[in-house]
Amino acid sequence: MREMQYILILLLAGIYDTQQRSTAESDTYMAAVVEFPPVFFKDDANLTLLTNAKSYVNYIHRAGNQSADIIVFPEDGLTGLNLPNRKELDPWMTIIPDAVDNYTPCTGSTLSVSDALKLISCAARDNQIYVVINIAEKLPCEKDGCPSDKFLYYNTNVVFDRNGKVIAKYRKTNLFGEYQFNVTEIPEVVTFDTDFGVTFGTFICFDILFKVPAMNLTRVLGVKDIIFSTAWFSESPFLTAVQTQYGWSFAEDVNLLASGYNNPQRGNAGSGIYLGRNGVGTAIMPLQKKEALLVYEVPKKIKSTVVTKNQDDISNSKECSKADITIPSQSQKPLEYGTVYDLTLIYDNLDVFETAILTEGVTETKLCQNKFCCDFSVNMSNANSNTTYLLAVFYGTRTYVRTIVAGTASCAVIQCSNKSSTSCGRVQNSDTVFNSLVITGTFENCNDVIVMPMSLNSSILPIAHDTYMETIHEEHKHVTISIQPSTKNLVTFALYARDFTRDGLVSSASGYKYIFYSFILPVSIFLYLFTWA
Repeated sequence: MREMQYILILLLAGIYDTQQRSTAESDTYMAAVVEFPPVFFKDDANLTLLTNAKSYVNYIHRAGNQSADIIVFPEDGLTGLNLPNRKELDPWMTIIPDAVDNYTPCTGSTLSVSDALKLISCAARDNQIYVVINIAEKLPCEKDGCPSDKFLYYNTNVVFDRNGKVIAKYRKTNLFGEYQFNVTEIPEVVTFDTDFGVTFGTFICFDILFKVPAMNLTRVLGVKDIIFSTAWFSESPFLTAVQTQYGWSFAEDVNLLASGYNNPQRGNAGSGIYLGRNGVGTAIMPLQKKEALLVYEVPKKIKSTVVTKNQDDISNSKECSKADITIPSQSQKPLEYGTVYDLTLIYDNLDVFETAILTEGVTETKLCQNKFCCDFSVNMSNANSNTTYLLAVFYGTRTYVRTIVAGTASCAVIQCSNKSSTSCGRVQNSDTVFNSLVITGTFENCNDVIVMPMSLNSSILPIAHDTYMETIHEEHKHVTISIQPSTKNLVTFALYARDFTRDGLVSSASGYKYIFYSFILPVSIFLYLFTWA
């Protein structure tokens, strides 16, 4: 009798669990992302992978207990960032089945996949949850032009369905250094469907700042939900982690599930679930080492109309659809604030910006560089002697990792320690009050530019803006961002654009200028990757 009662309890629990899962008819789905600080055992790849995979299993179980439909883990979360040179890389790599193989690592025996992959596959199956991880992939190479070791190594996202089967994988296109890895000959644009009626696209870290594959997903395929695994190095004043995640999600009006690698002392932190033009669902920007599971009920978005069927090129035309769009921002959910500044920040080189000192009172002015102009309307009071604010405009290119040249344009109000642009972007509290602040910029090449609202307060989190307005014409668009009522502790308030038509061109260059360490930490990767052009 007792045994029958136990079986009945299990059956009821199964029914209850099924009822908690989102379906194709649901208006929402439950998403989970993990802010994760991996462990790393030098010269022991297997122990590193297994230890981190076991932590993943725990998070998958916790997310499943909160009825999450999908959980996302960060870039490099299984291996850590300290991968060896290519000659010693093989123990850290794993074979990953293709989606067409219809393969479940948990139960399969025909492929030599890593034990870590098997553990995570089993956890997805046991908890009936979609799981997205990032892992180092190896692929045998036998064609002409292969590396001498006869393998291709990729930075890869892997997607498991509720049964632990691999249903998608994406290989990173835009490598941030990462010279151990290869890139595919043709950039991958990857989506996957779920049983709760949402189609996801996925890309990795540095990809977010480029046209391919990000714009292919949102503007070609009309995907409205994006999986983003990252080990982001935060750069002030425009490209800190949560600031960038929110700005990109808002600009493309898509749900973004962002899972961040956590090591603030090295500059890595920041995860969140973002709702496009509806603001931030939940986010965290830890200023100390921290691990966290963020779970949020995400409203489904209607898939947008496909812009073009040509996935290789979003559009050869500069024309924009004619429309006037005014979108008031929704109030944001409370974000988690850090208390101790252990986060290492990189600073953008603002010496090449056109700047003007902002004075107390009302300012109405236009500031231009290279025929690119921004209009500013500012009402500022209670100016703080410890901080100065500059108007800043840039139009040109900047350099990442010494070799990647990217077109950018920005209209900004930036906090500085003094009147010199070299002091700008430093994060500190300020009692200076902005009673109102309006910035307008005009951006060309509508289909090949993304204009992101980029704001930042002294807790390294975005500020809720009042209005984001686009007025679109045939070959350009006016974009306005405003903030009201009164705001203090402002570090950045800006429109930040990536102009893909200027990628690879050489002009006035912005880039990393110097590095600030909140403590002494000899990390050689900074010295190489973050050199300004």
